[in-house]
Amino acid sequence: MKVSGVFRRASRTAFLLAICAATLAGCGTISGHSQSCSSSGGIFSENAVSCEGTANTLGGRMGIEFGDDDDFSGEYRLEASISVEEGEAEVLAGDEERSVGRVSAEEAISVDEVVELSEDSNVFTLDAGEDGEVSGLAYEGAVTPR
Repeated sequence: MKVSGVFRRASRTAFLLAICAATLAGCGTISGHSQSCSSSGGIFSENAVSCEGTANTLGGRMGIEFGDDDDFSGEYRLEASISVEEGEAEVLAGDEERSVGRVSAEEAISVDEVVELSEDSNVFTLDAGEDGEVSGLAYEGAVTPR
């Protein structure tokens, strides 16, 4: 019984790793994350969403969403500022995960881009590398319909 339980756990772990490797978003970790968002718009107009957030650490590749998953569809203007206290990461924007620069302890990044967003979108993704990590992440930004 113990051997089959270990095998099942190993199989489940291998399966999860395969899913992570198969997705473009990859797998990452985030700790101490908090986010506050507000939206404007209504039933007859598209939502504009503003968020600010912090995280103690972010490892690997991790996406950041703004608002609810069903808030977005189409082209949006993304305006954001992102900083970290330690480490560095590539910043990718929208569904297409287009690189918009790098953020590091030495240099924060300001983003002003038109991005395509859908229901399951990460507004931006931070990629610190497979074994990389950033700490002291802080961001604020807004997405507005175009």
